[in-house]
Amino acid sequence: MGGGGSHVTKDATAKTVTLRDGTMSMVLSYAGGARVTSLKDEDTELLNAGIYSTAQLDVDGSTLDSRTATGDGTVATTGNKATVSFSMTNSDVDIEEKWTFALGPDGIDVSSTRSYHWLETGNTSIRHNGQLETGWARVWDDIRRPEDGGDLPIGNAYTGTNNFFLSKPNDRYGVEEGQFVFLSNDRKQGLAVSTSSPRSIASEFSYTGDGNTYQETQLQSSGTWAYTAGSSASGLIYGGHSSNLTNAVIYSPVTTAQDQQDTASFRFAPADYDAYAGLGGQVNGVKDTTALSSLINEFGRSGIIDKGYGMSTVGLRYPGVGPYDMVYADRTVLGLYDPATTASQQNLLTWFKDVAQGSDGHMKGRAFHRDQTWTANQLFDADPSYALAVSDMYQYGGDTSWLAGMRGSVESALGYMLTNQYANADGMFHNDTLDCTKQHGLREWNDAYYVKYESGYVNELMYGALDKWAALERDVFHDTAKADSYAQTAAALKATFNKNTADGGLWDPATGMFAYWRCPDGTAQGATYHTQLNLQAITYGLVDLPRAKTILAGIDTLVAKNHLGMIPQNFIPMKANVEDWTGDHFQTGLEDGVIYPLMTEEYMRAAALVGERSQSLDYLNNTLARYTKDGFNGYSFMDWQLNPHTGEAWFPSNANGATGLFSDVLGIQPTAGGVTIAPNIPASMNGTSVTRTIHAKDALTVTYRDELTQVVDYSATTPQQVTLQWSGQTPGMEYTVRDGNRTAHATADAMGVVRYSYDATGHSRHTVTLAGGDSDGYVWQNTVPTDLALGKTATATSSQEDANWGVAKVTDGDAFSADNTWGWSSSANIAQNHTEAITVDLGSAQTVGSVELDQRDYDLKDPGTCFPIDFTIETSTDGVTWTAGVTQTGYAQPKTAAGQSFTLAPRSARFVRVTGTNLRQDSGAYKMQFAEIQVFGK
Repeated sequence: MGGGGSHVTKDATAKTVTLRDGTMSMVLSYAGGARVTSLKDEDTELLNAGIYSTAQLDVDGSTLDSRTATGDGTVATTGNKATVSFSMTNSDVDIEEKWTFALGPDGIDVSSTRSYHWLETGNTSIRHNGQLETGWARVWDDIRRPEDGGDLPIGNAYTGTNNFFLSKPNDRYGVEEGQFVFLSNDRKQGLAVSTSSPRSIASEFSYTGDGNTYQETQLQSSGTWAYTAGSSASGLIYGGHSSNLTNAVIYSPVTTAQDQQDTASFRFAPADYDAYAGLGGQVNGVKDTTALSSLINEFGRSGIIDKGYGMSTVGLRYPGVGPYDMVYADRTVLGLYDPATTASQQNLLTWFKDVAQGSDGHMKGRAFHRDQTWTANQLFDADPSYALAVSDMYQYGGDTSWLAGMRGSVESALGYMLTNQYANADGMFHNDTLDCTKQHGLREWNDAYYVKYESGYVNELMYGALDKWAALERDVFHDTAKADSYAQTAAALKATFNKNTADGGLWDPATGMFAYWRCPDGTAQGATYHTQLNLQAITYGLVDLPRAKTILAGIDTLVAKNHLGMIPQNFIPMKANVEDWTGDHFQTGLEDGVIYPLMTEEYMRAAALVGERSQSLDYLNNTLARYTKDGFNGYSFMDWQLNPHTGEAWFPSNANGATGLFSDVLGIQPTAGGVTIAPNIPASMNGTSVTRTIHAKDALTVTYRDELTQVVDYSATTPQQVTLQWSGQTPGMEYTVRDGNRTAHATADAMGVVRYSYDATGHSRHTVTLAGGDSDGYVWQNTVPTDLALGKTATATSSQEDANWGVAKVTDGDAFSADNTWGWSSSANIAQNHTEAITVDLGSAQTVGSVELDQRDYDLKDPGTCFPIDFTIETSTDGVTWTAGVTQTGYAQPKTAAGQSFTLAPRSARFVRVTGTNLRQDSGAYKMQFAEIQVFGK
């Protein structure tokens, strides 16, 4: 390891100066110009190309470089300080530069002062400069940004070293910041690099494939940086933070004045790795806390764009954003408890107010990449998403003046929806698709759907926005009339929303869930067990407790029945005539049945209100296990086999399950006037203790002895209210709350939630217990029978074997025909009707009582094609002697996604055989096809 002490040593022969401070050392070479050739901490070399100075002139593109300056640098050393002076000159400009080095305490300071003496004054702009520029060795995994809480992930154990971002030639990224912490996971090492200047600072990071991670510091006198991609008003400034794998630099040329002098000061110092990569305490019950930390701190934080531009839902290689994204971007922010990130998100919302709102109040849809300006202005979830986000960031930041500045904009956005998209006759909001036969996509976040007229998703967001803003108008702004108007509209919406589909609402009794939308003619569509839609109905408060339990039980049952560990968007295919994009197929397309890991957090939020305590942690552990395979890098969603599919370069909101562990399961939820702690933990998490920052600088530590007892240590800088909240209790029952020696009584509300509050000033420690409470809460009863055929061997009289079909795919656990797993098909080349048979070997004798035959149903396009007309189901214990079970003649072609179930008299069997004696045709051939064969004991 490096030695201690501070000293500066000059070697005139080698023309070097060595500076050492504690574990850090730096070597300056002044032969033929100036550059730092070595920077070490704990004997690890951190540089490759070194540290040097550059200036690319705009007039002709030529670059001046301190490494090739004329003559040796002029060096002086005094005590623990050193200086080097040099000139960079061509026919246009003479740049004089001086670097000053100083040691301690616990770091090395470097200051660069540069003067411009223009010989040709026609164009005095610098196209791109590096004052200074650093070629870091590829020894870092992350570059954290304390000014906004963001992270530039280079690589990790899951994505592969140097295989995340800043890993492809022409990867380039810029931020208007100068404070960075470089982190190495293997060495548990951190290095803080801090830049300051009287000028405005911007930094660009890039990778060219030459073994360096480049950091270029740029200065300008103006406080507003211009971007090469385009203007702020166009929205291009957002995606313009990245090169999008082009050779474009990020910032526009900077004009300098004759004899202008610029100074940039740098400090290099060791940093506490755990402060940036840890979880802030001990988290029990999570199987892989290392993966949990990575998913939050590397993957999740990668969505933060810059201190002025908040959180993107799209990875840094091709960033994009829109007000409609805030529903998901906010959930990431809310689980970080980082004041810098909260401020950045507030800045993003302020930017939306200034540049993304039309004169009619409607929010523009989105801007993305370097070349896509504000588009998709018909996204009708943009307005309520924006209103919800402003409310959320107010609660987390507690800045009433900021909220007041945003109020008029939010009222205009909600006013647009109330004036233009509200149907007074039924109390629901609608989009602009007024005809059931029209096929318009790009109407909301699920933009591949042809959502017609009244979208359940948009109405959920509108209910949530009206509900939250009714409270803000009443409690913060004391506008009772506005509050009452919002509340009345929300109540009417809720009443209609919960009606059965036959009565003008969206509740579908046949599925026990909500349908996605209602056409102008009153028909409901999209009854696909849509998890996102139904979970949000719970989280935004649209349903009562029995209905919430029905929804959760339905989702958990479908997850179990389909042998899934993570939650898909929907469980049966969207019909082909309601889906937009060519190639968007069930389980593999952008929004039809695919698995977005962010759905884990959607479930957590809903479960926390109902008091279901075990499933959230199970889904999170499964999410983390999948994360360890590839770090969720290079795609945004997965199919049911958990194979990745590309929607974006990566999707930072897929970290929400990890952040939701803290905001939803541990239930730490800042409010403008304090903090709510709403635990929803299983017994395996007992003993968890975490520390979080509330608002700007209030320190909160919560120790969870169990679900019903929490120890709360809070250091509040202002008088605040702390609220404990327990779900899963009996509605209407009175409970006793013990707060140290104090006893209080509280009654569970209609959702079974008990609340208790106390005032906190300065530092306080409270041990609070819900005496006699139900620690188990609502427990889902798993009644899904075991599929005895799952993963077992099947044989057939003939089999079409290709990328989609195969006899092994009839027992792979996927009851639907999806890309790469359509199921089993007999031979495709027989033009005459004939007999086919397929047999499943259960491996040993089992009690068999029913068989489910799942028909081919790819995208619900002609479902049931090649389901046999006449067939038998037989069983055998030895594969030789067969016992009849079911005989069907003239069986109608199944036309839905529901599998066909057949009951047998219970018997012992090892083999189950389906024999088709009268087949259906497809493209001129007679075939028998099944997506899946499932065998049950009863």
